[in-house]
This record gives sequence, structure tokens and C-alpha cells, in this order.
Amino acid sequence: VPIRDYHGREPDELRKGHDLALITHRTITQCKSRTIADPWLTPLMPENAVLVNPVDAKSLGLKDGDLVKVVSATNPSGEWDLGAGNKKLMIGKVVFTQTMRPGVTSFALGFGHWATGAADTTIDGLLIKGEKRRAAGIHANAAMWIDPALKNTCMVDPVGGSVSFYDTYVKIMPI
Repeated sequence: VPIRDYHGREPDELRKGHDLALITHRTITQCKSRTIADPWLTPLMPENAVLVNPVDAKSLGLKDGDLVKVVSATNPSGEWDLGAGNKKLMIGKVVFTQTMRPGVTSFALGFGHWATGAADTTIDGLLIKGEKRRAAGIHANAAMWIDPALKNTCMVDPVGGSVSFYDTYVKIMPI
């Protein structure tokens, strides 16, 4: 059964102009959002990347290591709205790999933080400086489609009721 919005419509309109299926994956060193707090893991993989098959990269005119912004039909600005006027762009480096099927792009979760010690914060008047290494890389979940019927939540698998982060299509735009 295909993914549908709350009213039972397939998201065909959301796919137009967005040719890459966006998926996510995990690496052993950054398998949860909290593992960025372990500084000994960072040297193993200092940042993640936007993984792209070389066939797609060539058609998009990309070079390995280029910076790209990830955008979708429900997030055309390619940014996280963090509230209080704070935003974080979904920008990452492209890495070519044959492990990505043509037409699919992915990024490893656990990178691109804006909290968890990545940004400066003040507690009881004391400034705690953020660590740049915690903000490195990209976290592009905000590109995942928002249900056009509900307008404030992700698409949902109509059979199992789970979050449907596996049927989003995006564009990656060179910076």
C-alpha cells in the first residue's frame, strides 16, 4: 500500500521536480543523537555527507566534495526552523559512492547538531561555549515531507501507522 496523506491521497504533487529519494542510515560511531557527546568518536568520522551515486552526480553537474543544500516540496528553503528566529540550513558535502542506487540519496544520522553542546548557551548567567565539531555535517530530516492534509506532521504509513521517512523525494542544489 503506497504512502498516503491523512485524506488518503498519494503525494504525487510532492514528487514533481524532486528526483532523488531521500533515505537515512546510521554509522556505528554516531548511531544516536547523543553519541556526538563522546569526543573520542569524532576523529573516526568528523562529519557525515550527502551520499550520491556518480551517475546522479554527473547529471546534476556535481563534483565529489561539493557543498549542496537539500530541499523538498514541503521544505523548499532547505532549512530547519529552530524557533525564536533561529534557522539552520541543510547543507552538506557530496560524496560519490556506488553504494547508493541511482535515484537515491542518503545521509548518516547523528550529525549536524544545533543543540547537544553544538551552540553557545547561557545557564544561570554563565556562558557555556558550543563545540564546532558537534555541529559538523548535515541533518536533513527537516526535508522529509510534511503531510499536506495535516500541515504539521510527517507522512504516515497507512498500514502500520509508523512515521514515513522513506518516501520523500528531494533536490540537492549546489551551493
